Amino acid sequence: MPFRLILPAVIALLGAAFPAVAQGKPVAWQPGYVGSCGGCNLAGRNMSGWTLSGANYREANLEFAFMRGIQATSTNFEGANASGVDLRTALLTAARFSDAILTNARLMGVQASGAEFRKSILRGANMQGALMVGANFSDADLGETQLDEADLSGANLSGVKFDKAVMKATILNGANMTGVVMTGADVAGASFRDVRFIGADLSGMSHHDLANFDGACSSIDTLMPPGLLLPLCGDVIMASATAQ
Repeated sequence: MPFRLILPAVIALLGAAFPAVAQGKPVAWQPGYVGSCGGCNLAGRNMSGWTLSGANYREANLEFAFMRGIQATSTNFEGANASGVDLRTALLTAARFSDAILTNARLMGVQASGAEFRKSILRGANMQGALMVGANFSDADLGETQLDEADLSGANLSGVKFDKAVMKATILNGANMTGVVMTGADVAGASFRDVRFIGADLSGMSHHDLANFDGACSSIDTLMPPGLLLPLCGDVIMASATAQ
């Protein structure tokens, strides 16, 4: 076959085999899987940059998976085993992690506002700089976590264990912290403005004198560290007066 007839076919094949190019620059390829992968074994898998929004990864094995920068809005990770997972800078808005295991997970800089972490285990996780406004962590284990400069404003933190957590400059304004346990937590520079500490154990936290408790309130059974005195919440006062 003459060379002039073969050349166009070769060019067409090369165009199909290589990434698209826009104005001389490669167009980024973003793999993803938005179907159902419940119970999948993805331990150690490199999924960095994937688009998983709306997918179902319920009870999947994600131990030590590389998921840095993934797009996972409204994704279902309930009951997943994600110990040691790398989720740095991931978009997890409204994602569901209830009953998931995230021990020693790397969650630095994630955006997880409105996400569900009910009864999840995040012990030892690094959540520095995370944006988790309005997230639900009720009855979760956040012991020994790194929460420096994380924003959990308006979050539901009722029943959460914060023992030995590092919460330097953490923002928790308006959060519900009913029944939390703060034994050994370092709260230097943290902001607890307008937080309700009903039935909470704050007795063992450190550097509370460097934290902001403006507008925060407590109940009669709230345990305080020496030097910290919070007023009773309005509804607690009303209930006490009614009982008398």
